[in-house]
Amino acid sequence: MLAAARPALVVTIGIALLAVTPASASDTADQKGMRLAVDYLLGAQRPSGLFAYDFDFLEGKPKESENIVRQAAGAYVLAEYYVHARDERVRGAIEAALTTLDAQSLPIGKSPLRSLLDSIGLLSLPVGRSKLRVALERLDFLYRPGTDGKVVSADRRYANAWAGATPIALLAELQYYRASSDGRFAGQRAAWLKGLRALHVPNRGFRAFPYSIEGSPYVDGQGWLALAFYASAFSLDESLAALLTELDGNLMTRYGREFSFQFYHWGTMAAALRWKRTSDGRFVQFIREQAQVALDQPEWTRARFENTCAPLEGLATAAAVLRGRDDAEIALRRRIHERIDAEMTKNRALQIQPDQTRLQLPDGAYRSLPRVRDFSGAFLAGLFEPYTRIDLTGHCLSVMVKLAGKKQRSSQR
Repeated sequence: MLAAARPALVVTIGIALLAVTPASASDTADQKGMRLAVDYLLGAQRPSGLFAYDFDFLEGKPKESENIVRQAAGAYVLAEYYVHARDERVRGAIEAALTTLDAQSLPIGKSPLRSLLDSIGLLSLPVGRSKLRVALERLDFLYRPGTDGKVVSADRRYANAWAGATPIALLAELQYYRASSDGRFAGQRAAWLKGLRALHVPNRGFRAFPYSIEGSPYVDGQGWLALAFYASAFSLDESLAALLTELDGNLMTRYGREFSFQFYHWGTMAAALRWKRTSDGRFVQFIREQAQVALDQPEWTRARFENTCAPLEGLATAAAVLRGRDDAEIALRRRIHERIDAEMTKNRALQIQPDQTRLQLPDGAYRSLPRVRDFSGAFLAGLFEPYTRIDLTGHCLSVMVKLAGKKQRSSQR
């Protein structure tokens, strides 16, 4: 959620869109929005199994280089929707994407020296890291190809095996298995799990690439969520249980001190799964504190015209977990719901509707653009940004699924 403020002439337009939508109307809108988003993603899937990545409507063509993590996330969010709706239309699309992600995976494992370095904590040292990385890379000590773990790569090169794609592919398979009970990808699940473990750095998180010793908030959150989801579905061996316990404490401590929107929604979803699995109050406290900090961030103002579905995944998860009856928690839940309502009123306005042909431009004017109707169901980057990308639609679909699931659970109590 990185956004710049828009010109003053469009402020009144944006504010008008932020009026809170009544709950019944928003529920109906989200049911329609989910169907449109799923229809779009199914139509955007290429014969390769991956998805049409992005489109700039002013330029009339795609703009960015494709990101394999966001491609994997297309399968993940369809699988999340599959768990929620049991819509069999998406099953074949998920299977095709998982097959392609497997075909683009590379074997990986830890070299004996890497295991030794992990045991003495060398990769976790905060100083001298650039020299250490160069030395280890030159000696090929950072990973060992040719083992039974796998990492997903954009082009079957280790240099482009962005680590986030592996936990996201694992999450897609885990959700697919939960919805279908089809174990055809069990081998891939095991290989991606081992690949993710090969990228783990004790007391630090996950490496961003096989050849790097540095991590990122994205990969830390995605890796934690994948392992938390795995732990909610399968029993853990002793070493994996210890790894997850270490991650729990390390990541909650680090990101409790250094808040990151890149980590926030992934980390909150992971903490929610860990709380459900363990009933450990530390996870609820982390979710509570992260929500409080997230709500106070200035990015909401800077992003008042932007697509904000990604951080809302975290707030929607927090809203489902926080059930305390004390005044402070009731007030926090109220703030969370108010922020979700305001942001989703704006975000819903970013979804391209059937037969729509016009988009609003940065100067506030509308223009008819010939390709708009081909993207019915996709979400735009902002109110005045005629651009769409696969992850923008995926995050918004995920938020709508979470909100619908929370409503279902509330009605069953």
